[in-house]
Amino acid sequence: MFGSNKNKSKTVEDESIKDKSKFVVVGFTVMVFSFLVFVISEIYTSLQLSNQSNLISGSTSVQEESDTIVLEMAKVGKEVNRAEYNYAKEIMNFMSPTEFQNFKNSISGMANEFNVQINSLNEVDGDRLGKVYAINYIEYQFLSTFENLTFLKNKIAETNFKLNIIEETIMRENPNSNKVIAEGKIGVYVFPGKEKLLKDKAKIIEKFQKEEEKLAEKAKAKAEKENN
Repeated sequence: MFGSNKNKSKTVEDESIKDKSKFVVVGFTVMVFSFLVFVISEIYTSLQLSNQSNLISGSTSVQEESDTIVLEMAKVGKEVNRAEYNYAKEIMNFMSPTEFQNFKNSISGMANEFNVQINSLNEVDGDRLGKVYAINYIEYQFLSTFENLTFLKNKIAETNFKLNIIEETIMRENPNSNKVIAEGKIGVYVFPGKEKLLKDKAKIIEKFQKEEEKLAEKAKAKAEKENN
């Protein structure tokens, strides 16, 4: 009987050890699996952070390049607008066809102001300057004293437009007269598209004119300060 009890005791002990070994194996397996999950998780997280860092770096680079491009475009745009304004300012010195007719009609009033007699005043064929510009001509014959003739020509020259008095000849009316006869031609630069151009560029013209006015005011104030 005692022998039987010993065997049973051994059997129970063996089964207990067997159960503990299973627990150890399962526990080790879980630990290894957890470790692997942790390592994989860390690797994945590192890769994600690296990718995010690259994306952020790339985004920053793209943003900087975009800002640079926008800045350069703004500079170019400014220069283009400046060039357009300078061109418009030059065109302001040309007459439109309407302004040319008004100028021609105004000569009679200027002649009367200086007591100059107009014997003839006629528009004649002009010359083309390229595809869009022209020089229109007004032929004239004036009768007056030399002094009054000079006053009239100076008045005509006061205009803000581009023009020249060309092919002029002056002769005494007769040997006993104090008057002279002046025959010549006035050449006027004309741009048919002037009115449309100035209308299309009105905003640019206004912007740069204001800038020029501010600069002129600063220069004037500086000069007055230096003089005082």
